[in-house]
Amino acid sequence: MEDYRQSLSEYGLSDNEINVYVTSIKLRESSAQNIAKNAELPRTTVYHILDSLIEKGLMGFVLKGSIKYFQAVKPSKIIDILDQKKKMIASVVPELDKLFGSMKEKPNVSVFEGLKGIKSVLKDVLEEKKIIYHYGDIISLQNVLPYAFPQYINERVKRKIPIRILCKKEELHKDLIKSSKKEYREFIFIPEGFVFKTSVFIYAGKVAIFNIKEEPHHVIVINNKDFYETQKNFFELTWKLAKK
Repeated sequence: MEDYRQSLSEYGLSDNEINVYVTSIKLRESSAQNIAKNAELPRTTVYHILDSLIEKGLMGFVLKGSIKYFQAVKPSKIIDILDQKKKMIASVVPELDKLFGSMKEKPNVSVFEGLKGIKSVLKDVLEEKKIIYHYGDIISLQNVLPYAFPQYINERVKRKIPIRILCKKEELHKDLIKSSKKEYREFIFIPEGFVFKTSVFIYAGKVAIFNIKEEPHHVIVINNKDFYETQKNFFELTWKLAKK
């Protein structure tokens, strides 16, 4: 998948919406029938997709006689739309935070499914302002998220958030080991006999368990202070013992 398709998917467009939008960019101004032909989609499907793109502000049209001619908006308009959404959300966040803060804290367990769910949890991990603790299967993260995992690393480094990692030593870790110092990363490798089938992040009062070695991919996030402290203490104990 091309980079722009990946990015548009992250923006929230379906594969068919991406196909129709990109086809419309190439055709400039065109009828739904011509768009359907070039996108290799049924005309009835394209009509629904065009309506969806118009609603999202990514498509416009003009009437010439009795025929509608559609035209994709300039791609840079997507940034304007995102900025507007950000301002809209930012305006209500203080009120929502106040509501959230008024609720009594109780254990909360959430399950996130699919690649989008996994990526959203990785973004949440970056909300940690102190050190992140991570143990388990890193290789699956690298394999399943060839674009998102490096982006997560870059953002963590940008925010200067350190991380400690307990895992098996693998050939694919070679580059991560070389860049450890400048990327605020510490490794301790466990003995060969131990096998991790999940990847665990301990951060910001939460514990996220990534189960992505095999499909269906999902992440379980436990938001509980006591569980977080137990996992953190267990990690630190294991780290000290492994260092000896």
